[in-house]
Amino acid sequence: MPFINNEDGALKNLLQGITVSDAGNPARPVGVFYGQPDKEIRQQAFPYITIDLISVTEASERVQSGWVKLGYTPEGADPTANYETMYPMAINLDYQITTYARQPRHDRQLLAELFKMGRLPVRFGQLYVPEDGTFRRLDTLGFSKRDTTESDKRLFMNVFTVRISSEVLRELVTPQQVLETPNLALYNMVTDTQTVLEN
Repeated sequence: MPFINNEDGALKNLLQGITVSDAGNPARPVGVFYGQPDKEIRQQAFPYITIDLISVTEASERVQSGWVKLGYTPEGADPTANYETMYPMAINLDYQITTYARQPRHDRQLLAELFKMGRLPVRFGQLYVPEDGTFRRLDTLGFSKRDTTESDKRLFMNVFTVRISSEVLRELVTPQQVLETPNLALYNMVTDTQTVLEN
C-alpha cells in the first residue's frame, strides 16, 4: 500500500483487539473504524473507536538534505539489495482518535487500555508498519473529554490527537558494486609506459 494507507492500516491494527467487560458480557469487543462509519457498517454497537486523518504537514524540524543509505527495505523493493536515496521528505501525519461508549464503566476501561504502553501512551509511543518493517514515532499531542447527551442517552466520548512521524521516499538508487581489488594503472606520458598498481 502507498504512503498514508500504510500508516492508516498500522494505526487501526494498533487499536484493534480491545475488549471491555460488564454484567452482560465479560469480553465485549470494541470495534475500530475509519472516520464516521455508516450505521449499516458498524450497527451502532457501543463501544467503538473511530480514526480520522486531520492533517498532513512537512516536518520541518526533521528536514535534511544529501544522500543517505536506507536502513530498511522499501515496500516492494528487492530485500537483498542495498539502497541509497536523497533524504526522504519528512512528513507529520496527525490523527484524531475518538472513543464512544454508553456506559461510564466502558468509558474508563477504554481510557485505561488506550493510555497503556503499546497503544497511545503519553510518551515513548511507537507504531509498527509491516509493509517496510519499520517502527514509526507515535506522539500523543492531546486528549480531551467530550461527554454529551444524545437522544436522552448519555454518550461518553474521549478524543486523542496523535502524530505519526512518516516520510516520503524519493528516487531509489542501488549503488554499483565496488571491486575489492580494483584494476588501476598509472600512465606516464613522457616515457610512454604504464605501471599497474598493486593492492
